[in-house]
Amino acid sequence: MAQVLIDNVTKVYPGKVKAVDDITLHVADKQFVVLVGPSGCGKSTTLRMVAGLEEITEGTIRIGERIVNDVPPKNRNIAMVFQNYALYPHMTVYKNMAFALKLRKFPRKEIDERVHNAAKILGIEHLLDRKPKALSGGQRQRVAVGRAIVREPACFLFDEPLSNLDAKLRVEMRAELKRLHHRLQTTTIYVTHDQEEAMTLGDLVVVMSEGLIQQVAPPLTVYENPTNRFVAGFVGTPPMNFLEGQAVQRDEGVWFECEGVRLKLEGRHAKAVRGRIGQPVVMGIRPEGFYLRAGEHANNPQQTMTITASLIEPLGSQMDIFCHTSGDLRLVARVKAERLEPQSQLKLYVDQSRIHLFEPGPYGDNLTRDDPGT
Repeated sequence: MAQVLIDNVTKVYPGKVKAVDDITLHVADKQFVVLVGPSGCGKSTTLRMVAGLEEITEGTIRIGERIVNDVPPKNRNIAMVFQNYALYPHMTVYKNMAFALKLRKFPRKEIDERVHNAAKILGIEHLLDRKPKALSGGQRQRVAVGRAIVREPACFLFDEPLSNLDAKLRVEMRAELKRLHHRLQTTTIYVTHDQEEAMTLGDLVVVMSEGLIQQVAPPLTVYENPTNRFVAGFVGTPPMNFLEGQAVQRDEGVWFECEGVRLKLEGRHAKAVRGRIGQPVVMGIRPEGFYLRAGEHANNPQQTMTITASLIEPLGSQMDIFCHTSGDLRLVARVKAERLEPQSQLKLYVDQSRIHLFEPGPYGDNLTRDDPGT
């Protein structure tokens, strides 16, 4: 096991296409770090540079204390699990898992012990004599993971390993990978475009966009304290609501106003925009930051908005209300379930602790972060 240090790394493809732009990341020993972002953000390229499958244009990568820029993939002491499993179709499960060890001329007894130990951990001992075509998607994924485990690497690299599985199996495999990491304690870098996967798996989440790292923090910090509007909008389902308006000073205090919405700002929210009175400000509100009834977290009549419910999606004890304001702003509110008729006009109470204020623009800084250093 070892730490991984990515230091000022850049990757430029022919045609001056910059896939990764001067990123720095420290993955501590035994840590499970997830790189997440939309397609084309540079996360898979970053992983492939760590694996040695892509050359680095600038910067250095260390695995343990060794700089590996010019070290071939087979000598980096890493194991990679791919999206398509990459199993040899003509080999049995046992031979697939043993193949890399045989190439390195491990003793037969040690190979057998490692394969059976990994199979036992993953619950696939009964599949060792089968070939990949006789396995389900989930079983193939376990074999691919088992093939990585037997190598006992310093670092596991996962490149969207669950994306070919159905929704139910993805949830099951997420839990299995988390348990596996707790058991093996191997440094892990995991790439996914699925923000829910990132939030449930990672000790640390690295949000990327356009070749840049936007934020590195524990999952809950990324969700509750996003560094900018991109991170706030990317993480969370349904995504954060954004209202583009301005900060206004009135006799009784500071307000946020946009078409059909007028909300009083208090405390740190008011303080964050005092120097921006009359200027554009973007308000972000999580769907679960709304309430249909005044309560402990939302009871100020000056922090309410009137909306029209256009669509209601029941979710058991909760429901999503797709709605719009009189100014035709589209919002989603996730609230406690009750009977409502579509096209009902409602009052939503806003939980101010769930409000974020951003500078204008798709990457506008979060003006209300609790601690800009996180």
